Amino acid sequence: MIKRDKIFYSACGLSGVGLILAFMGYDLSLLLFVAAYLLRPALHEFGLAGQYVDERQLEIHSRSGNLAFIIVMLSIVGMVFWRIADGQSVGELHTLIGIGLAARALTGLVMAGEYQKAGVIIISAVGLFLALFIVLDGGFSIVSAFGIAIGLVIVGFGQLGRKFPRIISIALAALAVALIFFSDLLQFRRADLTTWMFFVIPIVTSSVCLFLGSKNEEEVVSARVRSIVFGSLGIGAATVFALLLIIGSGEVHSRGKRVFVPEGETTEVQGVSCTGQIEYYQNGNLEFCRLAREDTLSGQSLPAGTGVHFTEDGLFNWCMLQEDTEIQGYLTRGEGHGFMTEFYPKGQVRTVYLAEDQVIQGIPCAKFRFLSAVFWPVHGKNGGTYFHENGQLKYCELSEHYSVEGQRFRRGDAVRFDQDGKLVAKK
Repeated sequence: MIKRDKIFYSACGLSGVGLILAFMGYDLSLLLFVAAYLLRPALHEFGLAGQYVDERQLEIHSRSGNLAFIIVMLSIVGMVFWRIADGQSVGELHTLIGIGLAARALTGLVMAGEYQKAGVIIISAVGLFLALFIVLDGGFSIVSAFGIAIGLVIVGFGQLGRKFPRIISIALAALAVALIFFSDLLQFRRADLTTWMFFVIPIVTSSVCLFLGSKNEEEVVSARVRSIVFGSLGIGAATVFALLLIIGSGEVHSRGKRVFVPEGETTEVQGVSCTGQIEYYQNGNLEFCRLAREDTLSGQSLPAGTGVHFTEDGLFNWCMLQEDTEIQGYLTRGEGHGFMTEFYPKGQVRTVYLAEDQVIQGIPCAKFRFLSAVFWPVHGKNGGTYFHENGQLKYCELSEHYSVEGQRFRRGDAVRFDQDGKLVAKK
């Protein structure tokens, strides 16, 4: 039976406002429905309004939450396979799965109440995942060995938390702050969701856990303090993800209609062979679609399945390749990873992510590597290769030790050139 109390009537009020906004055509009304549904369990988890919650409701919330999580995860996995079969990108769905599993794992460790143990496990997992990502991305190489070494150092650092929890807690907090500010992670348009999700948030959570469990007296941590601390972390994480998805998703523009073409069918849109979901601007121009067959845009042959994007003025400006493809002489990474290959208005290539080490205009440029992508704000590298509009190499990272204009560079160093091909002094 539904309890009719202050929380119930507050939720009804939120739902009523949401209905009014929905009839007025505001898409954000959905947020009010979500807030109404989550109001009671959220207040309970924060240790508020305890007089309106009984044991039976707590058990119902727990069991229904578990079942809902399983259903949502299976639904997202089903959508992943459906998109793969339809030749569409699944990048954001992989992100949602990662967020869901990471949140589930972190909250499971925290709610067990053994904070010191949870902190050690979390920071150790960060080190192991870092090593795993680097190995999967670069295979077995010197770079991978270096990545594994970094991961093991982080694991060892976490194990020290068993002996010196408070010192390690402070060190982790300092590391998180340094990573945020020195990596410009607060510039959400440029920040990487992976860095936040797999590094910053777990490091902060581990720091808090080690601090709370520093005396091995978990019982002194009251339910209210626990709810406030970890509830604040949860709200902060949710806010970060929302800002990354909203601000970091790209240029803000006025969207028009969306049309879906069934798999196997093709439609010509403004001279482009499209299939799957087709997006338009409000002025009627094509914004984005996936190529139904091999097609040529701005003089560049692109394979079927490539996602192509246009400006509101109808200019082709970037694409996401479904497979590794030679772009204006450069083997560019694809394979559905979501790497954005960019072009200038007249069709010249602007940005590529190399699929293999290549010599470009006499410079040995390195292929994309995970290590550069994750830590690019720290050391000024991002794993991409850039060109000026006149075709001159603008930026790349070296695949071997090399001398440029008398300056000696090491493998992995970033080099920059002006439009005349002259070396720009390292910043």
